[in-house]
Amino acid sequence: MRRLIAPSLSVGAAACALVLAACSDTSTSPRRLSPDAAAFTLGPSANVGPVQLSFASGATTQYCAVSGYPAIHTYTVPGSLGPLTGCGTAFDLMTNLTTSYNPGWSAPITGSDWIGPNATSNEYRTAPGSYVFQTTFSVPSGVTSPVLNDTLMSDNAVAVYLNGHQLATQVIQDCPSADRLAGTCNWQTKYVVSDANAADFNIGGVNTITVLLVDTPNGGNAGNSYACTTTFQPNGELGFGTAFNVPTSPNHVVANWTTTMTATTGCENPTGLDFHGNVSWVVPVVTTWCSPGYWKNHLGSWPVSLQNTGYNTYSAQYVRDPKMIAGNPTLVQVISNPSIYKGPATNNVADVISNFLFGTGFGNGVESCPLN
Repeated sequence: MRRLIAPSLSVGAAACALVLAACSDTSTSPRRLSPDAAAFTLGPSANVGPVQLSFASGATTQYCAVSGYPAIHTYTVPGSLGPLTGCGTAFDLMTNLTTSYNPGWSAPITGSDWIGPNATSNEYRTAPGSYVFQTTFSVPSGVTSPVLNDTLMSDNAVAVYLNGHQLATQVIQDCPSADRLAGTCNWQTKYVVSDANAADFNIGGVNTITVLLVDTPNGGNAGNSYACTTTFQPNGELGFGTAFNVPTSPNHVVANWTTTMTATTGCENPTGLDFHGNVSWVVPVVTTWCSPGYWKNHLGSWPVSLQNTGYNTYSAQYVRDPKMIAGNPTLVQVISNPSIYKGPATNNVADVISNFLFGTGFGNGVESCPLN
């Protein structure tokens, strides 16, 4: 834990400067919804199938200044949110964080970038309120057992939705002093959200992850209408893990820091979002298969180009011997002459055709010809 206490700081400001994230905008508590609070996690859920795709925050993430958002000085979390249309793109804050001003956020999750609702969201320039970000992914038809895992950091807190269904929400409150001193505010601690409920996914279409980023005023709580009651952080960093060496004022702004809220100003804070996740699913095994006799007697059911392909072309995929035949006869020659090439070879040809037409894996076929 780094410590930096300026001699002229008040007691409250000194407490803010004690830790890396010292009161950057006194984010919400990192209290998780896990049964084990010490785990700081809601997951992840076990992947039933292989990981099929990954997603991460960055310059291509949607920022949704639509449908009532941003909601300045509004900190409520709706039960359902998104998908939203008409969104633009988020601001990538990584250059600013490394060359201008970092209020104490931890390094981004590998493969992701810190993003925000404006180009200077890392500074004391953003009005407290609620901001919305989205990212999308597609799930093919026919898959089963989808699982979403998303790891997030935020300043202040987040609620996460999949196709409008709320998956989880953090406690919307100021980061308690004990958590600030421990370095476990939300911009330093990873928060994992999972969903393994197939009904929440749009299988065979586009899926939308919507993240509500809630930026509460410094020191606020519901009882005082989130008035600004805690002294702002006097210094920031350049990059991640460096000393607090960049004065907040005047370049990184505290001009609108007040002890009471006004309609448009007061207690402007840094706010940002970082996430990285993945989606897994199971692709069902296809067993559709037509016998060699069917293909021999129904040449019009499979392409002539495939009929004229050499048998040895698929030697690495065959599950039966012979996997290669001298002279490399065509597939149609093999399947039309079972007395010469024998049953295992003709079954290999049936595997080739069923794989080409139905996606059946070599050796997975069960007589179930839909063309009979």
